[in-house]
Amino acid sequence: MISFFQRAHVATLALSLLSLSVAAAVAQNAIAPIAATAKPVAIVSIAPIRENLNDLAYVTRMAGMEDQGELLRLTLSAAVSGIDKDRPIGLYFLPKDDEFQGVAFIPLGPGGLQTILKMYKEKLGEPKDVGGGILQVGSGNTVFLKEVPGPNQLGSWLFAAAEKEHLTNLPPDPSGLLGDLPKTYNVAGRIIVPNIPEKLRRMAIDEVKLGVERYFEAQAGRRADLDREEIRAQTKDQVAQIERLINGSDELLIGIGIDEQAKRIVQDTKFSAIDGSSLAKTMAMQADLKTSFAGFMLPEASVSVSIAGKTSPEDIAQAGSTLQAIRGHLSKRIDDSPEIPGEKREAIKALLIPLTDVLSKTIATGRIDGGLTVVLMPKSLSFAAGGLCADGAAVEKILQSVADLGKDINNFPKLQLNSGSIGDMKLNRLTAPIPPNSPARDVLGDTLEIIVGISPNSVMIAGGKEAEMLLRKVIETSAQNRDKAVLPVQVNVAVLPIAKFMKSFDENPNINSVIAALEQAGNDRVTVTSKPEMRSSTTRIEIQEGVLKAVGAAVKKAFNRFGGQ
Repeated sequence: MISFFQRAHVATLALSLLSLSVAAAVAQNAIAPIAATAKPVAIVSIAPIRENLNDLAYVTRMAGMEDQGELLRLTLSAAVSGIDKDRPIGLYFLPKDDEFQGVAFIPLGPGGLQTILKMYKEKLGEPKDVGGGILQVGSGNTVFLKEVPGPNQLGSWLFAAAEKEHLTNLPPDPSGLLGDLPKTYNVAGRIIVPNIPEKLRRMAIDEVKLGVERYFEAQAGRRADLDREEIRAQTKDQVAQIERLINGSDELLIGIGIDEQAKRIVQDTKFSAIDGSSLAKTMAMQADLKTSFAGFMLPEASVSVSIAGKTSPEDIAQAGSTLQAIRGHLSKRIDDSPEIPGEKREAIKALLIPLTDVLSKTIATGRIDGGLTVVLMPKSLSFAAGGLCADGAAVEKILQSVADLGKDINNFPKLQLNSGSIGDMKLNRLTAPIPPNSPARDVLGDTLEIIVGISPNSVMIAGGKEAEMLLRKVIETSAQNRDKAVLPVQVNVAVLPIAKFMKSFDENPNINSVIAALEQAGNDRVTVTSKPEMRSSTTRIEIQEGVLKAVGAAVKKAFNRFGGQ
């Protein structure tokens, strides 16, 4: 789906920029005091050491490794002697020539610099005074240090950099550069793309473009059936999209936070676009979304996914050319496949035309709306997936063509059209026997059954032991919650039913430990959500406390078994 492609490109952008700056950035107006000629393009924030050590104790306690956590706490606490444990640590990056150079700032306790120099004398060597209150340490890769008194007797700061010139015009309290990051996250960072000089930004774009070109060329090299002209066209489209995203990017934030009070760990990725850019306009469209498929988010589901969004004209055009390329590629694969009878190839290729037409029509509506749900029980799996479709009647005709095509093909699954209905959705059943010795029988039963439900504006597919019952529940729940407000992406994973499903096939003691921990904790969810704002989007991964306990129980059990051998 288009929104997924966008996020994938944004992730590529983030990785490429992180490889250049190894951090994340601060806002332009907050960083001006550091240097008049160069603005930091990145900053990393580390919460106060005391808070991090306390959170480490919480995580290890929840994981059932309190003794190991306490030992680690004591070790780390000793290693950071001389540092003020109640103020945050930071790192910002400045552009210089064709690279970025970092400047770290560390809060010092009373006599902190002397304590650090004494503790790490073997690594740092004897400090050399190079003037201006700056010390040079290290023998191979030298580092320059400068202690700056803090305002209002709050304690001094130690600045460290690879270049002496970066230790001039330093702020008396650099913690202001971090904003609310230390209060919100244990470790976090920002990148501000506009602060990257044009030359370096162009280098980043060129590197990404080169990587994409090499990837597609490698694909073509490994797969002789791929058309070179098609590959070049795809490469051109992907590169143009990436360049558009980089030029329209404003800020990327990545943060990890441990929240003992809320009993969870969160990882946030926030991406924002430059105001007025086409990317910002597309992101603004994702506010106030509604879904016609709320039924996929069943509370009893082991895995549930909801996807919604609106697509821009540029995205629609991009998707159209992509679908045409895919159709051409599949046609060539069909022609070259020795497993497809020659007399069937034209008929199969003919199905690609209405199929891609339906997809094009659906994308052209400018809406994305659908989901997935998976229900796991001991030795039982059922699933349902589907969403918006602009031309259900065309899908019915495609199914009819598939049925006609398979009539004289040996072992072709039985396809029963219009076998029933749920509301305005017509049901079509595809069935095939499962071999007696197949382990799939334990999960799906003696016969594989796939139900394809088609209504004028939607298509759903369900399978498994309770396929029809699950599909009915999804449809009825969706009808009861039509036009429900929804986030662009929401994924819920319940670990307890997954563990019980696994146990029904394997009496592994590690799984029993996981189940016991989850049942005791009661909060077994891992969730992923994407929250839109006017020109930004925040994707959050949240891990509940019960999952930490379960993982810890499994690791501890495995460790004890290994140690007992």
